[in-house]
Amino acid sequence: MTPHPFRFGAVVGRRGTAASWAAIARDLEQRGLSTLLVPDTVGTASPFSALAAAAAATERLHLGTWVLSAPLRSPEAAVREATTLHELSGGRFELGLGAGRPGGEHDAERLGVEWGAPGRRVDRVEATAAAVRAELPDLPVVIAGNGDRMLRIAGAHARTLALAMPPTATVDEVAALATRARTTAGADLEIALQIAGVGDDLPDWLRNRLGLSARGLEEADAAALLSGDVERDADHLEHLREAAGVSYFTMAHEHAEVLTPLIERLGGA
Repeated sequence: MTPHPFRFGAVVGRRGTAASWAAIARDLEQRGLSTLLVPDTVGTASPFSALAAAAAATERLHLGTWVLSAPLRSPEAAVREATTLHELSGGRFELGLGAGRPGGEHDAERLGVEWGAPGRRVDRVEATAAAVRAELPDLPVVIAGNGDRMLRIAGAHARTLALAMPPTATVDEVAALATRARTTAGADLEIALQIAGVGDDLPDWLRNRLGLSARGLEEADAAALLSGDVERDADHLEHLREAAGVSYFTMAHEHAEVLTPLIERLGGA
């Protein structure tokens, strides 16, 4: 199996003006990241609107939802938004889909839509992915998950699988899930993993919501913790690609600057 090339994406969970989104997008493009990613929560910007502002300010940067909560909108609404952003960006849009984050039922309540049982939410992922693929067969689709049914949906409709794993997962644990994912999906999917932290710096949500620390991740031998040393981290990510097939690494936006030398070192390798 030929390794997938390295890609790097930055997750930007914020609000702001069109000008601020444009500035962030241009900065990420200049740093060599492949993708600007926006989450889908009521506490952050509407992803399609934010990504449209980013698309207008860039030429090469890809733009993705990370990930769109399928239960929060109908498949038809998702197709409409995806089609528009695909056109606005000149084909640079990547649709990330998931069955909903923990606590997503509160978003559904505020938006006045049904959240549903887990199986119903996976139904919505499948229906949305199928509808998008029927309308936009060349649009890259990312599925986030780890259950067998989600993996089969990824194999049928997606180009990329975002592994849903705890930040404490080891390289061996990542490799085991990636192997199961490809076997279950029946496809050579690009595999994505979220970088949890760099050195002592973790995103606030990991510290405050999950109670994690850099020391705890280091003691757990977490695959998603980087050191901040370019050569050491390059070796680590190359090992992850070799051992687990992981080639697409996403990060919190605040880590993009410190990881720029690593991205330059590995980008496109």
